[in-house]
Amino acid sequence: MSTPLVVVAKDSAEHKKWKYAQWLYLAGFLLLTPLVLEPFEIGKMNRALVLSVAILAVNLVVGFNGMLALGHSAFMGIGAFVTASMVQDENWDYWQVIPLVLIVGFIMGVIIGLPALRVKGLYLALVTIAQAAVFPTLVNIDELGIAARTGGPNGKGVSEEVIAPDFLQWLPGVTGARGGSAYRYWIIVVMIGITLMLVTNYLRSRPGRAVLAIRDNEAGAAVYGVNLPVVKTMNFAISASIGSLAGLMWCLDKGFVAGQDFTFLLAIDLIIGLVLGGVGTIQGSIVGGLFVVWVNDLTKRISIPLGLYTLNGDGPLAKAIFGLILILFTFFAPGGIVSLARMVSSKLIRVVPLAPSGEPIQPIESFDPGMESTRADAAMKLSIAGPVCLAIGWLAMNINSLIVGVFAFGFRMIILFAPVAALVATNELKAHAEGKRPDSIKGPANTARLLGLLGTAFVIVYAAQRFILNY
Repeated sequence: MSTPLVVVAKDSAEHKKWKYAQWLYLAGFLLLTPLVLEPFEIGKMNRALVLSVAILAVNLVVGFNGMLALGHSAFMGIGAFVTASMVQDENWDYWQVIPLVLIVGFIMGVIIGLPALRVKGLYLALVTIAQAAVFPTLVNIDELGIAARTGGPNGKGVSEEVIAPDFLQWLPGVTGARGGSAYRYWIIVVMIGITLMLVTNYLRSRPGRAVLAIRDNEAGAAVYGVNLPVVKTMNFAISASIGSLAGLMWCLDKGFVAGQDFTFLLAIDLIIGLVLGGVGTIQGSIVGGLFVVWVNDLTKRISIPLGLYTLNGDGPLAKAIFGLILILFTFFAPGGIVSLARMVSSKLIRVVPLAPSGEPIQPIESFDPGMESTRADAAMKLSIAGPVCLAIGWLAMNINSLIVGVFAFGFRMIILFAPVAALVATNELKAHAEGKRPDSIKGPANTARLLGLLGTAFVIVYAAQRFILNY
């Protein structure tokens, strides 16, 4: 196993520094999104985040409980139609609808889960497929006043405009042309943050650990006293409740809901997003939603000239390309995008866990290549790669091609490794001061730190410039 660039003890000062760097990356991404994207692109980001919440709901059942349930598009539809009806017909505010949507979703999860969870494997998949397939028809029936509430085949529109109040005008992007989309983006981000926090705490709680125990060994969990029917049903109901919340966010963003929005095809998209993101990981749910929406959009924009005929991506070609991507991930990255990200991060930093005594289980010095250290050289290469790729990316932008544009964006994003290079170089200089590195590393480390800091400053200035231009 190759030596990572940085090895730190868990919960040490160095480890906290890297955690802070991760949070800064996330904060920068969230702040820049409504500033650099066009209004229609912000709308796509909103849809991706909504699907991420729905994928998280599916993950609770499939990834964390080990049951093959494929009908969560119906729960999304329930949440969306309840929201549209209460906001449009009863003049409720979206915030007032949230508790109702969660309760309705939970109750429907219990009602459907009690009989459905008596079967396993493919039989459970068939039951939930039927649930997803029937739902678009059920919202159109006239009995019990359902069609009057849902709008029937015509769908249900919401006339209430979502505009940022005066005391929230400071949020990035909520003024000007992006205003409506950007404000909905921030609402969705806040709701996702709260949902992720609650789900994380749930999985760490006793009921959550029981859910994981059932997934790992159902018979063993039963032997240790886990009430299988109760735990499965409650977890399914919680999952349905989160799926209904995703439906509320869907209605909030689009302002219109219809039965054809929540067909079995949506359920398939949720499963695809789960597999591509990473089954059994919370991060995979978020990444999966982003991947499904943006990659689908990119494939639809591909155009291949074939003499007198042009093969456009808005058709079978898009599905074929997306299917090929799915196959490639299945063979080469079965753990999804999250597994690839963890593999890359393990090359950069490794966290050594602590024993009960508080000492690292494996001495950090055992990872230290000592006099043969190449970390300073690697940091310098990383710091140089940023500006070089940035220049290549900007030059490539002059070529009018979607594929080239995607690669150009990737090249420009290499500059985000500048803070990593600066941190690695700083750690190497610190190790040199402690006598753990030879004098030969001083030159590369100082160069890497300087270039890394300059690259970091460039990112900050660029972000500030985008902010000023949009205001």
